[in-house]
Amino acid sequence: MDYSPLDPATYQHVLKKTRRRRKYFFGTVLIYIPALVITYRISPTNRAMGTVFGIWVIMLIIVTALAALSRCPRCGNYFHMHGITLLILRRCLHCQLHITNDTPT
Repeated sequence: MDYSPLDPATYQHVLKKTRRRRKYFFGTVLIYIPALVITYRISPTNRAMGTVFGIWVIMLIIVTALAALSRCPRCGNYFHMHGITLLILRRCLHCQLHITNDTPT
């Protein structure tokens, strides 16, 4: 496909936002076990553990939606979504633009 070139500043802004959303997603996933361990050491009750789990799930839903709805600056499709499939990969699932490619090709 032939993709119309955009301003490099637009690519930089959009890809920077997409990278930031990916960091939020992976950070939320990685914080789950440490958060539960800390909660267990402070208050080892089922209520405290359930509360932390519930907050974590809500955060995960929000950051997953943000990552999933990131648009590719080259093709305009969702960067990490193809149909109903969410794949947090380093390339756009439609035009194969790499997440660190801040200059249009």
